Amino acid sequence: MADLSSFAKRVALAAFIILLIASAFYMLGKHGYFFLLVFAGVLLAVLLSGIAEWFENKLHLKHGLALFLAVLLFFGVLVGAFYFIVPTVSKQIQEMQQTLPSAIRKIQDWLQGFGVGQKLMNKVPQNMSDLLPQDQSIFSKFSSIFSATLSVLADIVIVVVTAIFLAANPKLYTVGFSKLFPIRHRSRVMQVLGKCYNTLKLWLLAMLLAMTIIGVSTAISYSLLGLPLALALGIITFLLAFIPNIGPWLAAIPAGLVGLTVSPQMALYALLLYGAIQMVETYAITPIIFQKTVDLPPALLLFFQVLLGILQGAIGLLLAAPLLAVVMVVVNELYVKDVLEKGQVQPS
Repeated sequence: MADLSSFAKRVALAAFIILLIASAFYMLGKHGYFFLLVFAGVLLAVLLSGIAEWFENKLHLKHGLALFLAVLLFFGVLVGAFYFIVPTVSKQIQEMQQTLPSAIRKIQDWLQGFGVGQKLMNKVPQNMSDLLPQDQSIFSKFSSIFSATLSVLADIVIVVVTAIFLAANPKLYTVGFSKLFPIRHRSRVMQVLGKCYNTLKLWLLAMLLAMTIIGVSTAISYSLLGLPLALALGIITFLLAFIPNIGPWLAAIPAGLVGLTVSPQMALYALLLYGAIQMVETYAITPIIFQKTVDLPPALLLFFQVLLGILQGAIGLLLAAPLLAVVMVVVNELYVKDVLEKGQVQPS
């Protein structure tokens, strides 16, 4: 009878977890943007808390002062990067705008030598100014662009403020969340929340390290190759590397386009060089880094990215990897360990 009761409790818990996951996906589809903004705030809070912990351990500071220094360091790096890098990148982009028409003409001449290319060129406007927005179009879309910009800025402010509040007093929120559960489960909930925090912290550390390696190596390699805009392309690669599986390969597109401003051969060399760098990063550097931190199954991650990308667009694609890391911790701790493996003896 006791075994039957225990089995019934496990089935009920499993059903509750499945219902919870289904409800999460439903809410993600209906109101997912809001929850993803909150999760982005949590992710930034984890980053700030991790930096603050380092200051606390190394300099023996109180949490409030350590967090203040962490916020200063984080935004100082952003402002410094903007001040030193943006002028150079802006100048390179202006140069690219000047050389792009000649590159397009080279592509047109090259495509004219193929039958399929001739059909394609018949569908491309001969006057490249037709591809640019006209004055009336610019003014008619100005209000929508301005509104979208304000929306993005508001989202950023919400994420930053949420992160600072969470990082300032994390116990207030974790203990409050645990009180939503029965008393006998609260300590276990706190354990799982702690594991989620450590997982996100390790994932961020590994991701930032991998992003830096791929960004720096790409910029240096492009410079040695003689490809224009090497610094800008390295920064683009660094930023897009935050999106595993998809982002790094998206970074190859601007490299190919910039290479075409020189010659088709340069574009080919740039793509081959980037492909070689990406292969080394994917099969050598990334496994070493993430094996010691957070190892996400590639196929499952790709599926999760596609799912969140369909449901919530760019922000879903951006946050898919860290969100999957949290989901895996919750499922492993609350379902695999507490339901499937509870009371089971592991075979020797």
